[in-house]
Amino acid sequence: MAPVTYSFEFTSPIAPARFFKAGILHMHEIATQIMPGVIKSASISGDGGVGTTKEYHFTEEFISNIGGAYKHVKDRTDALDKENFVCKYTIVEGGSLGKTCKAASHTLEFKPAANGGTVFKATAEVEALDGQEFPKEEESKAKEGIAGVYKAVEAYLLANPTAYA
Repeated sequence: MAPVTYSFEFTSPIAPARFFKAGILHMHEIATQIMPGVIKSASISGDGGVGTTKEYHFTEEFISNIGGAYKHVKDRTDALDKENFVCKYTIVEGGSLGKTCKAASHTLEFKPAANGGTVFKATAEVEALDGQEFPKEEESKAKEGIAGVYKAVEAYLLANPTAYA
């Protein structure tokens, strides 16, 4: 089956450079603080650039809420454009790999909005398991999950106006 591509976007009052810095470059440092009911631990292997892997382990509560579907996710940074605030990464372990898909990559863009804030855009390309279609409900869950993460980053930055400034 051909890969499924989907995307969504939202506008934030946070400036792109600050949103990118917190949400991409330092996510592993703030994940447990901004999503304590979801992320139990976060780690990084590498210098933060291309080739770096980040691993997030979920709380027992979150694992229970999703029916035990997965306990962690590990991603690898494939492209990082610090000038245009774009990051592309691939899920390399955990998450829905082997359950509903055999490959998943994401591109996150933090574009300047007219009001000085950000138009956050997430695009995913997912390859379903052989002979299967990627379930629409999984697409919806993935969109909600990514949006939830970046809304949590936004809330943190709004509550902490000097953080990552």
